[in-house]
Amino acid sequence: MIEETVAIEVAFAVPEKQQVIQLEVPLGTLIRDAVRRSCIESHFPSYDLSVLPVGVWMEVKPEAYVVQSGDRVQIYRSLITNAKDARRRRAETQTSKETQANKKA
Repeated sequence: MIEETVAIEVAFAVPEKQQVIQLEVPLGTLIRDAVRRSCIESHFPSYDLSVLPVGVWMEVKPEAYVVQSGDRVQIYRSLITNAKDARRRRAETQTSKETQANKKA
């Protein structure tokens, strides 16, 4: 008897590196088991991927989620800087530079 499989991708990224692994897993594989089967942790030895949240296509999924054909399983890490805060700081810096340039003119 041939075991049915589904084709998926498992992805993880840090600022300096991204890894996407394509693999086939048995039908009925849970999301965390798919991550383990990908062996993606070997590419990021300084991260404990087992404790990070996982999801599919930018939506966090529960541990009981069964992966489906075409899923891109993503492992989410905490961001160092909140995107809104970073934009606000850039805007403040730009405004400050423009103010200084206007004073010199």
